[in-house]
This record gives sequence, structure tokens and C-alpha cells, in this order.
Amino acid sequence: MPVTDIFPLTPMYPIERQALTGLVQDEAESGRVHSRLKRAPRRLHHLAFQLTPDQKQILERWYDAFQTSWFTLLDPVFGKDPSTGAAIERYFSVRFSSAPTYRLKRFNLWEADCVLADVVGVALLQYPDPDAGHLSTFQEESDGFVGSGTWSQASEATAHGGAEKSNANTVYGNEFAWVYGGHGFRLWSRTGPNLGMLELYLSPTLLGVVDLYAAAATAAKVVYTKLDVPLGLHRVVLLSRNEKNASSSGLTIVADALEVIG
Repeated sequence: MPVTDIFPLTPMYPIERQALTGLVQDEAESGRVHSRLKRAPRRLHHLAFQLTPDQKQILERWYDAFQTSWFTLLDPVFGKDPSTGAAIERYFSVRFSSAPTYRLKRFNLWEADCVLADVVGVALLQYPDPDAGHLSTFQEESDGFVGSGTWSQASEATAHGGAEKSNANTVYGNEFAWVYGGHGFRLWSRTGPNLGMLELYLSPTLLGVVDLYAAAATAAKVVYTKLDVPLGLHRVVLLSRNEKNASSSGLTIVADALEVIG
């Protein structure tokens, strides 16, 4: 099973990585530049080795077995915890981008290089998590788009980026969405005594209902987490459902921020 087939050799560190962006930019006649995500961003992992003949044979056999399939790469020192200095490990689902190359350095010692590319749409042995120290980025309310209904823009000190879009939530089906490239995500929002409920989709799958009610107004926090998402281009949708917690004094829902895990 590819997800449990872990690359057997330890490369020289640090591993050099190259980002393959999925961003496409077009320039209109007016000169305005439009950017859109066309595919999931990926990485190329450049691995360098110094190998004994036995280790060289392991790499050769691994390439023979997986040159048309994918497998798991574990980087045990992908990052460092800034508070403790402990190493942060990270798993990647990868395939060979090209055949490994070899150079005889001296008797019984070979230098080798191989390039591995992230694979889109397949499982990970372990998914990245911001709580474990993996990197994430934020898309604010201005990075999303209205699919239907009226979503009003306003400054809000307790929102993640100091602003949010809100919807009266008096009908079913008003839609706000973010499109992102990466793995999982965390949805951020303020909560309060006058806020309602929304449906959350990782399109086209309904993930659940998010209740934004809280007895007291609370600054933006994580209100939903979805980590186990294969690398890809994804659409997260907030949908009004004209429903609220029995204790809430209002129906309003908000689109605040999406934390994207790369």
C-alpha cells in the first residue's frame, strides 16, 4: 500500500525544496493583473546521498518498484519548534520526478541525487497540523467570494483580520466560499450571543453545522478543523440555513478567515 511504503534511505540534510505554484496570472487590456489558482501547489524534494554499494542497490530497487507509483517520504527534521527547539517531522506523498543519478566518489562510496514530487489527490500517512508546528497561511474574508445572497462587509475588531462579511441568515442557501490549494484547513470566526448557525462544506461534501452562538462575545477562534484532506485544489463553502441556537438572540452568520494548511 503506497501510503505505508516509506522511503528507506536517509538523505543528507538540509533537503532542498522547490515550490511548484498553481497560481496563474492574467493581465487584462486595462493592465490589471488577475490571479487565480488553477492547480494545487506542489513541492519538488531534492535529495542528496552518500551511499555504500548496498545502499545504492536499495535505492535502485526502490526506483524499480515505484517508478510508476507513489510512496511516503518522512522528513524527521522538516522544521524546528521555536519554543523547545525540538525537531518537527513531516510526511509527504511523493513519486519520482526522474530517475536517480549516481557518481562514484571513491571506492565503495557513491554520491547520488534524486528528485521527488508531491502527488495530488492521494492520502498522507500523517496529515500536517498547525498545532504540531506545521506551517499554515490565512485567507481573510476579502480573499473569498460571494456565491449567492447578500454578504455585507464591515470592520469588526474581534474578527481575525479586523473585518468580516456577514449574512442575515433569514433564508436557506446564501453562499460564501474560499478556494485554496493545500491539505486541510481550520475555520476561524468570532462567536457571540446573537449569532446563528451555518452549514460548512468541503465542496461537494457537507462537513457539518457550525454553531456560532456563545453566551458572551468571543474574539475569533478556530470553530472547525478538517486536517485529513489530500493535497489538492479545494473549495470551502459557508451556507446560510435560517437556524440558530435556542439561546441565541439572532440569526446572523459571519465569514471571517480560513487557515490553510499547506
